[in-house]
Amino acid sequence: MLGILALAVPHSARAQQSYPAGPLALLLPTSARSAALGNAGVAGRDEYAVFSNPAQISATNGFGVTVGTFGDDGRGFSAASAAAMGPMTYGWGVSFADFSAPRTATGYPIAPAMISGSGDADQFSMVALVAGQMTWKGFRIGAAGKYAQDIVPREASTSSLLVLPSRGSAWLVDLGTSHPLWTGVAGLSLQNIGHPYVMRGQRVSVPTQLALGWTANKSWGGFDYGYATQLTARRDGWVSAAGGMEISWGWIEGFGVAARAGARRTETADERPVGAGFSFTADRLVLDYGATFYTGNAMAHRLTVRWR
Repeated sequence: MLGILALAVPHSARAQQSYPAGPLALLLPTSARSAALGNAGVAGRDEYAVFSNPAQISATNGFGVTVGTFGDDGRGFSAASAAAMGPMTYGWGVSFADFSAPRTATGYPIAPAMISGSGDADQFSMVALVAGQMTWKGFRIGAAGKYAQDIVPREASTSSLLVLPSRGSAWLVDLGTSHPLWTGVAGLSLQNIGHPYVMRGQRVSVPTQLALGWTANKSWGGFDYGYATQLTARRDGWVSAAGGMEISWGWIEGFGVAARAGARRTETADERPVGAGFSFTADRLVLDYGATFYTGNAMAHRLTVRWR
């Protein structure tokens, strides 16, 4: 749980920043729970683990749909599920973010904090994937194929009559494994394996990274609590530690509430390192809320509806 709260900067400064890799959808939390826990999902246990570690998909996870709002006028959507077929479990997921920025914001790749801004030029980012998982000698082993894309204005323009889009896309592969460790589960995933893609005539790197994490759940009196930890190392040398904790309480079987909080080292100074959220469970229905924060008092809200 590392991070230093960044000082607020003007919106225009945030809009001009760029990030060293893309597409943007590969960098964003895909569910309310992952947002609240610092995006530490490599050893995650719900259906959205398909985005972080294909070895962790399970047919018992159910189906999840997430809607999000980012800052002034950004919106997002994601969905994920899994099913068992013979000795294999197959999963799928899709996630996208639709937001805007000033026409004069020409920096690319897009920095994660851009989703919290506003402007008159629409931008779009998405990722879709399919994955498979099997168990071999006590180890879960999984692989996923991804398609990711960004759509941004082609060039800065002061004209209100025409904004031409530029598209950049990449085909990528994830590999992962997990195994019980101590009283929890350890996960290891090599994500976003692929070649650079071309956007606006320049080659753009993809955020290839190795993530190692551990999750555990305990009981204490009438409460259950869990931990999620993750260490991420990018190909460009960037390293981040992340982690979160959740505490839940159930008054009768099948019904409960939970509170969550997490932190991570952020990619840019315009992102706050902390996240928070809560959850309500009623039998097989689960409602999760998660919030992340940006400079200038901007927030991203995510609501996940899960059916287990």
